[in-house]
Amino acid sequence: MIIGVFPIIFLGDDMIKLIALDLDGTLLDDNKNISKENIDAINYAKAHGAKVVISTGRPRAGVEKVLNTLGINGDDEYLIIYNGGKILNVGTNETIYSTTITGKTVKELYEESKLLNTDIHAFRENEELITPKHNPYTDVEAKINFIEDHLYDFNKIKDNDLFIKCMLVSDQDNLTNAMANVNEKFYKEFSMVRSSTIFLEFLNKNSDKGKALKALADYLHIDMSEVMAMGDANNDISMIKVAGVGVAMENAFEEVFEYANYITDTNNNSGVAKAIMKYMK
Repeated sequence: MIIGVFPIIFLGDDMIKLIALDLDGTLLDDNKNISKENIDAINYAKAHGAKVVISTGRPRAGVEKVLNTLGINGDDEYLIIYNGGKILNVGTNETIYSTTITGKTVKELYEESKLLNTDIHAFRENEELITPKHNPYTDVEAKINFIEDHLYDFNKIKDNDLFIKCMLVSDQDNLTNAMANVNEKFYKEFSMVRSSTIFLEFLNKNSDKGKALKALADYLHIDMSEVMAMGDANNDISMIKVAGVGVAMENAFEEVFEYANYITDTNNNSGVAKAIMKYMK
């Protein structure tokens, strides 16, 4: 893959006012670390007036280390979590945007998971992670987000219980097959995104990273032409599409490239820093 521009975008000095960064496969290298080059570039962007916002499928607990490393902890700094299901003020922990799905939906997805031979877990509105049985994929979710998963009988979920999102989880090949065979009602009624090779997420129809990024930009009175978004996976496409500068990592899923204005270097070679410095310097 050749790193390049599709098409060329001309911006004046410091025109980027908001930068949204995915974590896994984007800001973080394969060892889940942030390079010095990426940190320096983010500090440069902040010093030149840009707000830097993490936009991730993780809950807040899974992002705290990153926020501390980047010094994103003030009352005028923000965080997009749960793939756009919630926006938080980092300093106050105030929720400024959120969407939910119902317990009825989660139970329907539980029945669908049985038909598709996948495991399942869900995040309650209070951010509790529940699963009907332990499995290696929910273990990954719990480990990377520094949270515990709780066993719960999904048949006991009430129809009017509220959840942030529900996820079908399995190995890469089985999840690909599940995507091709999931009941099309879920495609129509919910926002369905594959956030990694092992996670297929179902959220409120009004939830995705793009909608959340637009909501945050509106909240901050920033025009979308002044927004940059970077990512590598299918769940990043929506924010790459709505941003004035949409950036795909060189290691991105192939379908992400067609929506990007620019393809930067890989997550293991400080691609985030290279894109920031290209458009802000």
